[in-house]
Amino acid sequence: MDIRCTRNTGFYGMGSPIELKKNGEKWVYLTHNQTKELEITEDQCTVQVSFFLLKSQPLILIDKGQPISIEITMNPILISNYVILFIGMLLIPIFHLNIVGILLLLVAYAIFLFSMLKKAYIIKEME
Repeated sequence: MDIRCTRNTGFYGMGSPIELKKNGEKWVYLTHNQTKELEITEDQCTVQVSFFLLKSQPLILIDKGQPISIEITMNPILISNYVILFIGMLLIPIFHLNIVGILLLLVAYAIFLFSMLKKAYIIKEME
């Protein structure tokens, strides 16, 4: 089975390679905007992306006799919440939040980040 893997994560983490795992084992690393042509002998495999604590949901690839193209992107929910947190931090002096308000904002953001650890990247099969 021929697999074409493309990393298209934008400028988030562009200085660090991400790891592509095949069946739970380290396979290859992809750098910023890199595409790799890979060949495997199995009829079916599971691929997953990880970088430190951030991961993607596993994707099962099945050999259909034609090359498979997959694209790795950042989860748009995670990206939009970075923007929301940044704006929230700018609003702290405007709304004169006390320490409790700031701590509540940080705790809410920490809970959100923890819930997104295994959904930070998206692997999708291209047509």
